[in-house]
Amino acid sequence: MSAGEAGGPGAVVFDLYGTLLHIGRRTLHREVHRLLGAPREAWGRLVREELLRRPFPDTEAFARRLVAVLAPDAAEAAGPCRAAVEAEIASIRAEPGVRSLLRFLRRRGLRVGVLSNLTSPHAAVFRDLGLSELVDAAVFSCDEGIVKPDSEIYRRLLSRLGAAPERSLSVGDSLANDVEAPSALGLRTVGVKVAGRDGTVSSAALLGLWDLSKPSPTPLVAEGGELAALGGRFRVERLAPVEDDEQGRYNLVFAADLAGGTHRLFLKRFLFPETAHVEEFAYRLQAETGLPTCRAGLVDGPEPILAISEAPGRKWAGELSPPIAFELGRHIAFALLFSNADVRPRNAFLDQSDGRCVVTLVDLEHCFFNLAIDTEGLAEPLRPETFDRMAPDELRRRRKKEVLTQRATGRARRSFFGDTPKGSEIDRAFHEGFYDYHRRQKERTDGLCDLIWRRVHEEPPLVIGTHGYRRALATVDVEDIRTRLVREPEELLGWAW
Repeated sequence: MSAGEAGGPGAVVFDLYGTLLHIGRRTLHREVHRLLGAPREAWGRLVREELLRRPFPDTEAFARRLVAVLAPDAAEAAGPCRAAVEAEIASIRAEPGVRSLLRFLRRRGLRVGVLSNLTSPHAAVFRDLGLSELVDAAVFSCDEGIVKPDSEIYRRLLSRLGAAPERSLSVGDSLANDVEAPSALGLRTVGVKVAGRDGTVSSAALLGLWDLSKPSPTPLVAEGGELAALGGRFRVERLAPVEDDEQGRYNLVFAADLAGGTHRLFLKRFLFPETAHVEEFAYRLQAETGLPTCRAGLVDGPEPILAISEAPGRKWAGELSPPIAFELGRHIAFALLFSNADVRPRNAFLDQSDGRCVVTLVDLEHCFFNLAIDTEGLAEPLRPETFDRMAPDELRRRRKKEVLTQRATGRARRSFFGDTPKGSEIDRAFHEGFYDYHRRQKERTDGLCDLIWRRVHEEPPLVIGTHGYRRALATVDVEDIRTRLVREPEELLGWAW
């Protein structure tokens, strides 16, 4: 899905309203002409010939122009007209998941543009909601003086994106403006609730589950299609993006409702596709060490997507009791032993049904990364043998820092427990959970390290780390995990917290 892949699009061009933004209350077109006593035909003509083609400095000037053209003898109507315009503007929201989608596409190397027929007040919303910061170029009819489907407005946007039509994709909800006209110019098209030449999505955010690297874009997972994962084949009835504030910084997550209405999976697409293998193995390791965990597996297809079962219960809301603290202690011990520096409350789920207390933690993509090793000049940093064969002196020289610092891990604990007093019942329960889990794993040190070592040397390699230190998991990381497993839990907890 990157711009550099042969045949794939260099740019994605989005329509705005009905595609990226949703108008909750359509007062402009439904109320203004009635307020002014103007025929609908006169209103439509004003919109087409002027309002979509001319900029206005603010909503007050916009409302005055409506009155001047449609009811010049009713100056007092300017206030109600302005209120109607502002009511519509206030109702506009970004469609769920589109912010994350725009970030994801750009991080994958694609140029992203917006092309829309709209009025000045509606253009201002695009900037006020912060979407202008998420695209490379935006072309609006009210600023350009021309409207879709005039071919010139498409050419202007492509020129500003530096993209050729044949390497661009148009996405929108208008058959005439977002499918037929761009198709005539050589763009590929995906319709939002309309039939695009290359496919259709029920919401623009679902483009995040499409493979855009091929000459013709195709869905990796589609509504109405089959999903092969977790040892079975399922029909996908509905896909929906997780809300933007629940998404991570780099990846995309979707909820998939499966046939039958009782089964739901979450699908995670990674900025770096190989990360899917890291998180899948981390879930397996959670289960191997006796923690509650989600089922996870890779979806069959050209790019690894992680399918994750729904965590039981609900998102943890910060409540604490001794049983909850005990369970959190076990999970924080896992995070410390197996290098998950990203453990945090937003990833915790709590199930207290039937008298149980089950805490499940999700989002394990950052597991196993503790040693930041400089990879500059290495021919194959994504292969474990690169580090396994490295001389010990060079390996020590390339080690720049450790992620699991006392400060970082202390911050993680406080995010769950705040200023819980030492020696309190909650604090004691946390320590008991931590000690219980650590002692059990310490007894299995050799077996666990062997399990991790064997996965390190299987295909495909596990690739860990951030942009600056991205590399394959290697034997040095297994030995790093061993050093924590063999320590006394009291010593390890004292160091960490």
